[in-house]
Amino acid sequence: MTDTPFAERTAPEADIAEILRLHRQWWKSNIGWDIDRMVEVFPSPGDEYLMFNFNGHPYFDMTEKVALWKWYRELIAQTGGLQTRIMRLEVRGDTAWLACEFTIDAEMLDGGEWTVDSVDATLGRATEIYHRDSGTGAPEWRMWHTHITALPDPDEKRPGFDDSTNSRGLGWTPWNPLPKGV
Repeated sequence: MTDTPFAERTAPEADIAEILRLHRQWWKSNIGWDIDRMVEVFPSPGDEYLMFNFNGHPYFDMTEKVALWKWYRELIAQTGGLQTRIMRLEVRGDTAWLACEFTIDAEMLDGGEWTVDSVDATLGRATEIYHRDSGTGAPEWRMWHTHITALPDPDEKRPGFDDSTNSRGLGWTPWNPLPKGV
Protein backbone atom coordinates (compact mmCIF):
# COMPACT_ATOMS: atom_id res chain seq x y z
CA MET A 1 0.00 0.00 0.00
CA THR A 2 1.38 3.39 -0.91
CA ASP A 3 0.16 6.90 -0.34
CA THR A 4 1.41 10.39 -0.94
CA PRO A 5 -0.27 12.96 1.30
CA PHE A 6 -0.92 16.58 0.61
CA ALA A 7 -1.14 17.93 4.14
CA GLU A 8 -1.72 21.35 5.57
CA ARG A 9 1.88 22.42 6.09
CA THR A 10 1.14 24.15 9.38
CA ALA A 11 -0.10 20.93 11.02
CA PRO A 12 2.24 19.33 13.54
CA GLU A 13 4.17 16.43 12.02
CA ALA A 14 3.07 14.18 14.90
CA ASP A 15 -0.60 14.77 14.03
CA ILE A 16 0.01 14.05 10.35
CA ALA A 17 1.95 10.89 11.21
CA GLU A 18 -0.80 9.59 13.51
CA ILE A 19 -3.57 10.25 10.99
CA LEU A 20 -1.56 8.50 8.28
CA ARG A 21 -0.94 5.57 10.63
CA LEU A 22 -4.68 5.25 11.31
CA HIS A 23 -5.47 5.57 7.60
CA ARG A 24 -3.02 2.76 6.75
CA GLN A 25 -4.30 0.57 9.58
CA TRP A 26 -7.90 1.06 8.41
CA TRP A 27 -7.14 0.02 4.87
CA LYS A 28 -4.89 -2.90 5.88
CA SER A 29 -7.64 -4.16 8.20
CA ASN A 30 -9.87 -4.55 5.12
CA ILE A 31 -7.65 -7.42 3.96
CA GLY A 32 -9.20 -10.50 5.52
CA TRP A 33 -11.79 -8.41 7.39
CA ASP A 34 -9.54 -7.99 10.46
CA ILE A 35 -12.14 -6.68 12.91
CA ASP A 36 -9.78 -6.33 15.88
CA ARG A 37 -7.38 -4.20 13.83
CA MET A 38 -10.26 -2.19 12.33
CA VAL A 39 -11.94 -1.19 15.60
CA GLU A 40 -8.71 0.35 16.92
CA VAL A 41 -9.00 3.09 14.25
CA PHE A 42 -12.43 4.28 15.36
CA PRO A 43 -13.83 5.87 18.52
CA SER A 44 -14.78 3.60 21.38
CA PRO A 45 -17.53 2.97 22.22
CA GLY A 46 -18.33 4.53 18.82
CA ASP A 47 -21.98 5.27 19.44
CA GLU A 48 -21.71 8.44 17.33
CA TYR A 49 -19.63 6.94 14.51
CA LEU A 50 -21.21 7.20 11.04
CA MET A 51 -20.20 5.39 7.85
CA PHE A 52 -21.57 5.68 4.32
CA ASN A 53 -20.55 2.25 3.06
CA PHE A 54 -19.54 1.16 -0.42
CA ASN A 55 -22.82 -0.73 -0.59
CA GLY A 56 -24.72 2.58 -0.48
CA HIS A 57 -26.11 2.13 3.04
CA PRO A 58 -25.29 4.01 6.26
CA TYR A 59 -23.96 2.32 9.40
CA PHE A 60 -24.50 4.24 12.61
CA ASP A 61 -22.13 2.91 15.25
CA MET A 62 -19.34 0.43 15.78
CA THR A 63 -21.75 -2.38 16.71
CA GLU A 64 -23.33 -2.06 13.27
CA LYS A 65 -19.95 -1.75 11.55
CA VAL A 66 -18.66 -4.92 13.24
CA ALA A 67 -21.86 -6.77 12.28
CA LEU A 68 -21.41 -5.63 8.67
CA TRP A 69 -17.83 -6.88 8.58
CA LYS A 70 -18.87 -10.26 10.04
CA TRP A 71 -21.49 -10.51 7.29
CA TYR A 72 -18.99 -9.53 4.57
CA ARG A 73 -16.39 -11.96 5.94
CA GLU A 74 -18.75 -14.81 5.09
CA LEU A 75 -19.18 -13.61 1.48
CA ILE A 76 -16.06 -11.84 0.26
CA ALA A 77 -12.43 -12.90 0.20
CA GLN A 78 -10.09 -9.96 0.00
CA THR A 79 -6.95 -11.32 -1.49
CA GLY A 80 -4.62 -8.40 -1.07
CA GLY A 81 -3.41 -6.12 -3.79
CA LEU A 82 -4.52 -3.08 -1.82
CA GLN A 83 -3.32 0.31 -3.04
CA THR A 84 -4.40 3.73 -1.81
CA ARG A 85 -3.38 7.14 -3.05
CA ILE A 86 -4.06 10.09 -0.81
CA MET A 87 -5.36 13.03 -2.79
CA ARG A 88 -5.52 15.47 0.10
CA LEU A 89 -5.00 15.59 3.85
CA GLU A 90 -5.83 18.65 5.89
CA VAL A 91 -5.46 19.04 9.65
CA ARG A 92 -7.17 21.96 11.38
CA GLY A 93 -6.81 21.92 15.13
CA ASP A 94 -8.55 18.81 16.49
CA THR A 95 -10.21 17.87 13.17
CA ALA A 96 -8.73 16.48 9.97
CA TRP A 97 -10.01 15.16 6.68
CA LEU A 98 -8.36 12.88 4.18
CA ALA A 99 -9.48 12.05 0.62
CA CYS A 100 -8.09 9.06 -1.26
CA GLU A 101 -8.66 6.71 -4.15
CA PHE A 102 -8.03 2.98 -3.91
CA THR A 103 -7.93 -0.38 -5.61
CA ILE A 104 -8.40 -3.66 -3.77
CA ASP A 105 -8.42 -7.23 -5.03
CA ALA A 106 -11.49 -9.11 -3.82
CA GLU A 107 -13.74 -11.91 -4.95
CA MET A 108 -16.90 -13.61 -3.80
CA LEU A 109 -16.14 -16.76 -1.83
CA ASP A 110 -18.25 -18.76 -4.30
CA GLY A 111 -15.82 -17.72 -7.03
CA GLY A 112 -17.98 -14.95 -8.51
CA GLU A 113 -16.93 -11.37 -9.13
CA TRP A 114 -17.42 -8.98 -6.23
CA THR A 115 -19.98 -6.37 -7.16
CA VAL A 116 -22.41 -4.26 -5.19
CA ASP A 117 -25.47 -3.54 -7.34
CA SER A 118 -23.34 -3.92 -10.49
CA VAL A 119 -20.68 -1.50 -9.21
CA ASP A 120 -17.11 -2.67 -9.57
CA ALA A 121 -16.31 -2.56 -5.90
CA THR A 122 -12.57 -3.00 -6.32
CA LEU A 123 -12.04 0.65 -7.40
CA GLY A 124 -13.20 3.48 -5.20
CA ARG A 125 -12.59 6.67 -3.33
CA ALA A 126 -13.07 7.59 0.28
CA THR A 127 -13.28 10.62 2.49
CA GLU A 128 -12.22 10.08 6.10
CA ILE A 129 -12.97 12.51 8.94
CA TYR A 130 -10.77 12.40 12.04
CA HIS A 131 -11.21 14.05 15.45
CA ARG A 132 -8.75 14.20 18.30
CA ASP A 133 -11.16 12.33 20.59
CA SER A 134 -10.93 8.63 21.43
CA GLY A 135 -14.68 8.43 22.00
CA THR A 136 -14.30 8.95 25.73
CA GLY A 137 -12.83 12.43 25.46
CA ALA A 138 -9.15 11.40 25.58
CA PRO A 139 -7.14 13.52 23.09
CA GLU A 140 -6.32 10.69 20.68
CA TRP A 141 -6.94 10.79 16.93
CA ARG A 142 -9.73 8.50 15.67
CA MET A 143 -11.71 8.23 12.44
CA TRP A 144 -15.27 9.38 13.20
CA HIS A 145 -16.74 9.24 9.70
CA THR A 146 -15.92 7.67 6.37
CA HIS A 147 -17.74 7.90 3.07
CA ILE A 148 -16.76 5.35 0.42
CA THR A 149 -17.99 5.38 -3.17
CA ALA A 150 -17.12 3.54 -6.35
CA LEU A 151 -14.97 5.09 -9.04
CA PRO A 152 -16.40 5.30 -12.54
CA ASP A 153 -15.15 2.85 -15.14
CA PRO A 154 -11.39 3.53 -15.31
CA ASP A 155 -11.58 4.57 -18.99
CA GLU A 156 -14.80 6.63 -18.71
CA LYS A 157 -14.16 10.23 -19.74
CA ARG A 158 -14.75 12.84 -17.05
CA PRO A 159 -17.68 15.04 -18.18
CA GLY A 160 -16.39 18.38 -19.41
CA PHE A 161 -12.82 17.09 -19.77
CA ASP A 162 -10.93 14.63 -21.95
CA ASP A 163 -9.36 12.55 -19.18
CA SER A 164 -10.18 9.43 -17.17
CA THR A 165 -8.98 7.67 -14.04
CA ASN A 166 -6.62 5.59 -16.18
CA SER A 167 -5.22 8.58 -18.07
CA ARG A 168 -4.73 10.66 -14.89
CA GLY A 169 -3.58 7.85 -12.61
CA LEU A 170 -5.00 6.78 -9.27
CA GLY A 171 -4.97 9.66 -6.79
CA TRP A 172 -3.98 12.37 -9.29
CA THR A 173 -4.81 15.99 -8.43
CA PRO A 174 -3.92 19.13 -10.39
CA TRP A 175 -2.16 20.71 -7.40
CA ASN A 176 -0.18 17.60 -6.38
CA PRO A 177 0.21 15.42 -9.48
CA LEU A 178 1.75 12.00 -8.99
CA PRO A 179 4.01 10.45 -11.57
CA LYS A 180 2.39 7.42 -13.19
CA GLY A 181 3.10 4.21 -11.32
CA VAL A 182 3.83 5.88 -7.97
